[in-house]
Amino acid sequence: QALVIEEQLRRAAYLNMTEDPSHPSMALNTRFSEVECLAESHQHLSKESMSGNKPANAVLHKGSSSDLMMLTVTFYVFLTVLKQLEELLSDMKADVTRLPATIARIPPVAVRLQMSERNILSRLASRGPDT
Repeated sequence: QALVIEEQLRRAAYLNMTEDPSHPSMALNTRFSEVECLAESHQHLSKESMSGNKPANAVLHKGSSSDLMMLTVTFYVFLTVLKQLEELLSDMKADVTRLPATIARIPPVAVRLQMSERNILSRLASRGPDT
């Protein structure tokens, strides 16, 4: 899997692709990071509370209204993330439908390398297994 990711990064660099900060996936990533941070904080507080840390216990159990507020905020964040995921899935489906036409426009490897198929096979066969 690491090799696949490395190849994708190499290809993106070759094509001069960059991240678009205004893309919905970047906002989704930010939201996910916020939820992840909240969950980690809650987990840390729970561990501290279980080990007898009184201030952590007080923060964790400071009242039902704050718990309800926290649940409401978390639920809202999850709904927002879910909506953004649905939009991304819709965009991905649209991209997949355009993929065959895009692939059809890509010239064959022999044309891009400006080599005959026989020359390509010859060069591939002449390389060692470790190259």
